[in-house]
Amino acid sequence: MKFSFDSTLRPLSGMIFLVTCLLAACPAWAEEDLPAEAHPDTAATVFGVGEKMVFKVGFGPIDAGEGILEVLGIINYKGHTCYHVESKANSNRFFSSLYKVRDKVTSYIDIGSLYSIYFHKRLREGDYKKTVEIDFDHLQEEAIYSNGETYPINPGVQDVLSAFYFCRNLDLDVGDVYDLPAHSSRRTYDLKIIVQGKERVEVEAGTYDCFVVEPLLEGEGLFKHEGKMTLYISDDEYRVPVLIKTKVAVGSIDVELKSYRPGVPLIPKTVESN
Repeated sequence: MKFSFDSTLRPLSGMIFLVTCLLAACPAWAEEDLPAEAHPDTAATVFGVGEKMVFKVGFGPIDAGEGILEVLGIINYKGHTCYHVESKANSNRFFSSLYKVRDKVTSYIDIGSLYSIYFHKRLREGDYKKTVEIDFDHLQEEAIYSNGETYPINPGVQDVLSAFYFCRNLDLDVGDVYDLPAHSSRRTYDLKIIVQGKERVEVEAGTYDCFVVEPLLEGEGLFKHEGKMTLYISDDEYRVPVLIKTKVAVGSIDVELKSYRPGVPLIPKTVESN
């Protein structure tokens, strides 16, 4: 049986996460200057340009690799002003001798609607290679692939990376259930977010009071549900995923926050701890 990292390092390529120090000063925008007052449709967010999360991935007792998730800047893409978000997942030297992983995922997220406008995925996992590029036309309700193929989407669709940021920005509370459309592998799915409870979690980056969240989605990508996945999202103004636990047939995978650098939101969102 061929071993797959779909449920190990790949969850980092789209969801993954945390908290350490405040920025000493407002960073320069990576792509263009964009004062919030010039964009009245800008949504208030818990994240912003300059945010960086670093995670470690453990496969059982084995340290398998590291993931990085960043909001790199603001970019104009086909008439949309977007957050440029990127995730990387890399196996470490030891694990690479068994199964080398070098994954990179990019999403352009509209600053007003927080919907996905563009998605690019470059997977390099052992002998497996895959590149996917998609434009999302929300007016025509189409996902347009780089080879010219088009597929219907629902209004407000998310890709597997933008969905993570959209969910962080929800007003989470215990018992809540959220549904939103997400597109992956030429299909649009209903992504269900269930807030199961609250729990205090200790990771390398510190100790956090967290919402216990279960994402359910069939299909390839960040929320691929090959086993039971549980997310621990901080109950603070950053709503950072502190820990991801996944149980699969071949064992268990933990994705744990190592460090977190907050970004500077265009319009900060007021979040009350519960």
